[in-house]
Amino acid sequence: FSLEGDKSQSLVDRWLELARQKERTPGQIDQLLLELGPMPNSKMPTECAMWVGALINPIPALGVALEIRPKLLIASSAEARTKIALDGIWNSIRRMEASRKWSTDKESE
Repeated sequence: FSLEGDKSQSLVDRWLELARQKERTPGQIDQLLLELGPMPNSKMPTECAMWVGALINPIPALGVALEIRPKLLIASSAEARTKIALDGIWNSIRRMEASRKWSTDKESE
């Protein structure tokens, strides 16, 4: 789960950086991470995909990602679940970056 152009920052790290700016209550992301525990080893792709699904679609919702949990649950292979999780986290990152850019542009007007 790494950004293609920047191997030093994983997709999860980038998502966390952006999501912390969207917390509905202070410390929401840190609490979520405590509840989820560490991300599973990459040699366990299904577990990693499910962990990412729980991260980007927590309850209560953060409102920063499209719902991917049902797709993860019905996917027929680890490869399919991994693709769903990657697409989901990428989409969420793009949405948060676009939202941040839009709010920054509005502030400068």
